[in-house]
This record gives sequence, structure tokens and C-alpha cells, in this order.
Amino acid sequence: MVCLLSPMFEFAPVARTIVIAIGATTALFAATVGLAQNDIKRVIAYSTCRKLGYMFIAAGVGAYQAAMFHLFTHAFFKALLFLAAGSVITAMHHEQDMRKMGGLWRRIPVTYAVMLVGTLAITWGRHSRPR
Repeated sequence: MVCLLSPMFEFAPVARTIVIAIGATTALFAATVGLAQNDIKRVIAYSTCRKLGYMFIAAGVGAYQAAMFHLFTHAFFKALLFLAAGSVITAMHHEQDMRKMGGLWRRIPVTYAVMLVGTLAITWGRHSRPR
């Protein structure tokens, strides 16, 4: 909605500042809470929340195209990671605690490869936004 209403936000610097502050607060909060989680699905969910904060920051500073591009690509990468997490949970007999998941790449190599690709795509993606 912020990107859709970008012409209006261009004339409202206070509103843009509020969007930036909310985005930064969201990103910081989600990253902090995500660090303390042990559940694999919660870690991915807080990571998603953190990325949404980044997208709001981008929209707040006027990088609307980058925010929308990141929103769309992020949706595909996160879907891939959540599906792979489901595969991991199934392989672990419905265990979701990441502290008990060491050495899984030997048991589920395809899931390992898919999660690696998804993680690298998200990591690489923030350096390849359109300008």
C-alpha cells in the first residue's frame, strides 16, 4: 500500500519518516527475537518479519521499485525455505528444535541442497536489486 500510494508519500515527509521508523523498529525487533528462537519455523517466520521491516525502510526512503522487487522475490525464497523446513521436520519425526538437528545433510541431501540454494538466493538477492 505504501508503494501504491507513493505519489502521496512523496509530499508527506513526516509520513515517510514514520514508515522508516516503523520499518526499522520491526526489523530490529524481529531480528532480536529471532536470535533467541530454537524452533525452525519460528526462526524463518521472524526472518520474514525482519525482511518486511527492511522493505518498509526501502519504501520510506523512496526506493519503491526496490521494495516491491524485494517483496516478490522474497516471497518465492521464503516459500522454498518453509517447504524445506517441512521436509526437515518430517525427516526428524516432527521435531522442530534446531538444537537437535546436527548433521542432517547426510540424511536429507536434496533438502540440504534446496535450503542452501534458498539461503544463498536470499543473501545474494539483497546485493542485486534493480537501480
